[in-house]
Amino acid sequence: MSVTFPVILSYSVNALELIAAITAFIHYKKYINSTEKYFLPFLWFTFFVDAILGPVVGDFLNMDNIWIFYGYTGISFLFYFYWYHKILNNAKQKKITIIFSIIFFTFYVYNGRIIEFHEQSFIVGAFFILILTGFHLYQLSNADYTVKIKYKLSFWITIALVLFNIGMIPFILLSKHFNVRVFTTAFALILFFLNVILYGCYTIGFIWTKTKYNHF
Repeated sequence: MSVTFPVILSYSVNALELIAAITAFIHYKKYINSTEKYFLPFLWFTFFVDAILGPVVGDFLNMDNIWIFYGYTGISFLFYFYWYHKILNNAKQKKITIIFSIIFFTFYVYNGRIIEFHEQSFIVGAFFILILTGFHLYQLSNADYTVKIKYKLSFWITIALVLFNIGMIPFILLSKHFNVRVFTTAFALILFFLNVILYGCYTIGFIWTKTKYNHF
């Protein structure tokens, strides 16, 4: 494989982020009255960090940009916790979401001092997100519009998070067993396909969603 292969995949992920953000903008009127409206600025923020801020600091200014991406990790998980707290109807599940947020933030701040522990913060956050996705899918399964669930934007976002995090958790746990060269290529390839799933589901959701199913 070419030495630039991971870089090409990284740019491809940026393209996926941009497509999802543009699609979210085009179809914004469909979900403007729902909590999913926050995903429009969130997706543009994601693209800005990954495609502009990170590369500028790392490649052009020749500075360590790991803290930018670690900062994004914390912000993104806290955003998802906030979103699930808003869309979950069960009071106990809302409290659990708050507890998860506090535990994650504490773990995140503590691990922020040691670069080698950054992946642990992601694993903790991803595990909590998977639990919350289970809560939401159960909630959707008991809704009146279950048959029309493909038109519910939160369904597609949740499916995206389930598939992405199920793939990322074991890979990160096993990453220490790879040698550096193999890991760099494997990480780029696996991350690319997981992002295809993540942003692919987001994009499908924005296109298929209908206004009548996005009022909360």
